[in-house]
Amino acid sequence: MRLPNVPSASSGPSRRAVLTGALGIGAGLTLSACGSGGGGTSHAPGEAFRTPAAGPSPSPIPGEHRVPVVGVPAAYDRYPSAAEQFTSVAKAPGRGGTMTALTQLATTQPPGHGSNRWWQELEKRLGVTWKPTLVGGADIGDRAQTIIASGDMPDLFNVNHYYSPAIDRSVKQGAFTELSDYVGGKAILDYPNLARLPAWAWRNSSINGGIFGVPRPTPLVNNVAFYREDWRKKLGMDMPKNADDVYTLLTAFTKSHPAGSGGKTWGLSDLNSGFFAAMYRVPSTWRLQKSGRLVKDHETDEWEAMLAYMRKLWIGGAFHPDAPTMPWDQQRQKFLDGSIGMHAEGFNGMVAVGGDLGVIQRNSPGADLQPMLPPGFDGGKPLISQDTGYWGYYSIPSKLSGDKDKVREILRVCDYFAAPFGSKEYTFVNYGVENYHFTYTQDGSPKPTTDAHRLSELSMAYMCQPSELNFFFAGRPAQVARDAQSFLNDAMPVSEPNPVVNLYSETSISKTPVLKQIIDDLMIAVVTGRKPIGALAEARSDWKKQGGDQMRDEYEKALAKKS
Repeated sequence: MRLPNVPSASSGPSRRAVLTGALGIGAGLTLSACGSGGGGTSHAPGEAFRTPAAGPSPSPIPGEHRVPVVGVPAAYDRYPSAAEQFTSVAKAPGRGGTMTALTQLATTQPPGHGSNRWWQELEKRLGVTWKPTLVGGADIGDRAQTIIASGDMPDLFNVNHYYSPAIDRSVKQGAFTELSDYVGGKAILDYPNLARLPAWAWRNSSINGGIFGVPRPTPLVNNVAFYREDWRKKLGMDMPKNADDVYTLLTAFTKSHPAGSGGKTWGLSDLNSGFFAAMYRVPSTWRLQKSGRLVKDHETDEWEAMLAYMRKLWIGGAFHPDAPTMPWDQQRQKFLDGSIGMHAEGFNGMVAVGGDLGVIQRNSPGADLQPMLPPGFDGGKPLISQDTGYWGYYSIPSKLSGDKDKVREILRVCDYFAAPFGSKEYTFVNYGVENYHFTYTQDGSPKPTTDAHRLSELSMAYMCQPSELNFFFAGRPAQVARDAQSFLNDAMPVSEPNPVVNLYSETSISKTPVLKQIIDDLMIAVVTGRKPIGALAEARSDWKKQGGDQMRDEYEKALAKKS
């Protein structure tokens, strides 16, 4: 695909999922870590997951392109005009009372209610007095646990076990309302926008068959390795077709100084194991054998071969010397500064308004970034580990489970936030009020205001909207969205899900930090040469003894009940 060389877009709120860089192809060490399944369930033992019925899709809008491959977002040549936008919510979903919520803060703290036009307009549209508790991603896990312990839970509760794995234990213990009777099967058709959310987001966010919240959907392949195509061309190198070619390219990014001007460059700023795991066809966290036996990724020959390859890359100089310990924000900053040749990011985070592409091209005029589908190490196909396909979900506390009217009201509010691309509600939730938060450009794209105060109001809009599932990049040529779609159209058929993504393991919750550290330490030691690859055998044994086998047993039993 071709990402254009374009000037940086005007500053505005990024529409990417917060910290999605921690998941997916570019997951670094997290992909080698102990996998976490879903949480517990009050679902009847053995009861199957009730897949929410798919609601009718909106009529195609001008410039819309869809492909039949599951998991590939729609692409749009342009944004629908105000006259073309349709109404997806006929009347205010609320009943006039107060609704409280714990939500994730997208960027900076917004202005208070009195000077926040978006907040005021939201209340009019929802028909409620909206009282959110806004918490940044780094703090929301601890805050969620504190609120649960207090017993004073809001009406709508953001659950994200990436930030707080232990929250799954609270789900299992009955902290939240099981929603299958409301959104399972055809029941979801009472909420048309929720019915348009993809089945994978509902399934993967379920826990042992129970539905405990409304997911914020994301692509199943959500992070992509973007590389400096201009460097590749400058060095006169072909596109990599196997592991040897990737080695040659990444080491050349370090040794041949393609940035010019005497600037030091490196191929990679982190131990990007996800990309190399795909090359060596490492299973997606676990491999489920026909016998029902689970094999952890690092227990496979493929993972060991990947580790040996990464050691080779280290010796060849492909990695920045601080890669094993460099924080993610510093890794990204080096990429933005123009000193790193490959870095993982989602398409929205790279191309959208305020995304990385504009920053890099401002810092390095002429920079050409392109996504790279990992080649198989032997020239064959890769095996990409799918992401979960959601970034947290929005739950209703069990204290409200007896008030069915309240539960339905909350779900109607979620239905508003989940409005599809092309609707008036989608435009409001994601861009705000016309001529205040944004204006339409000549080509019809919403252009955010440059007023930082007004833009900050939208930081409280991070809910269950499906914004990551629509490839439209304001200010970019239409072909960019089509090319992003084409890339995922190629990636999805060579991807696989984690077989325990929505299953509960108590050991996974309690032992993940310890088990993760065992494998992370081993990887760093082997890649940097402090230990021989033979040390993997001891690390595998330690992992099994310190909880890995127990976690495996719990997942296998959960799988047996599921089948």
